[in-house]
Amino acid sequence: MTLLEVENLSIAYQTRGGVSLAVDAASFSLEKGKSLGIVGESGCGKTTIGMGLLRLLPENGIIQDGKVLFEGQDLLQISEDEMRTIRWKKISMIFQAAMNAWNPVQRVGEQIVEAIRIHYPDYSRDRAVKEVEDLYQLVDIPRNRLFNYPHEYSGGMKQRAIIAMALTCHPDLIIADEPTTALDVIVQDQIIQKIKEIQKELSIAVIFISHDIGMVAEVCHDIMVMYKGKIVEVGKREEVFVTPMHPYTKSLLSSYLTLDGVFDFEDKANETVCQPDTIIDSHICGYIQHCQEADSSCLREAPRWQEITPTHKALCRLCK
Repeated sequence: MTLLEVENLSIAYQTRGGVSLAVDAASFSLEKGKSLGIVGESGCGKTTIGMGLLRLLPENGIIQDGKVLFEGQDLLQISEDEMRTIRWKKISMIFQAAMNAWNPVQRVGEQIVEAIRIHYPDYSRDRAVKEVEDLYQLVDIPRNRLFNYPHEYSGGMKQRAIIAMALTCHPDLIIADEPTTALDVIVQDQIIQKIKEIQKELSIAVIFISHDIGMVAEVCHDIMVMYKGKIVEVGKREEVFVTPMHPYTKSLLSSYLTLDGVFDFEDKANETVCQPDTIIDSHICGYIQHCQEADSSCLREAPRWQEITPTHKALCRLCK
């Protein structure tokens, strides 16, 4: 059953130089209990999509067009008061560098208790504390650490506590924006495994936003690749990572080193050619300056979605 459906979402930022389009007509969907990975280089619009879904864009952020249908309700058409009832209760978010977001002079458990009682004012403090204890057990933090200060937690414990915070109101969807940033690889793996366990146990849908291909490949059912604000390829995990079709996806995967060679593409013709960006016609493929597969027709025609399988498609007129 479809939980989230995004249709032609376009988001821009008002800058000193004018309006800059950050997300260009993005469309995708997510089923209940499933996970979607959004990958791409820094600045491609991944985080902007996550913030846009919750209407948490900065003041200069503008949603120009589109629909965000959550359980059939368009989140872009409801009032701010109605949106507050959805944030955290229905959709929660793990923000970038969230493990550094704790108030350093307030005990961690108290901060989570406060969040619960804001959304559930009829809860007594004892009931809220019990909820936090259960969440700590779920994310593998000892209960006796509940009322420690943030500086008494390791980086991994802070991140697991953030996951507990995201689960406080039992949401249907969690948006995880770079949830393992700044953690060492051992702790990253622990966090990833914990998120997978929680998702399976609670049947929560998750959107993972990351440039870490390995993490997304391990966790997500579906993959969405972005480049310069556009979605350029979508499909099942096995489809995108085993048979990538868009030249950018191929380059992205060929730049990722693994010990087992899962993403070791021998065809080096697909490697990105480093050239300075210039302003080009917005109707022409944004990757054309770096693409080894482009031909003269790519300069004349806009890219078209090509369906490789019923679940796998790429925004490239050369993909067959």
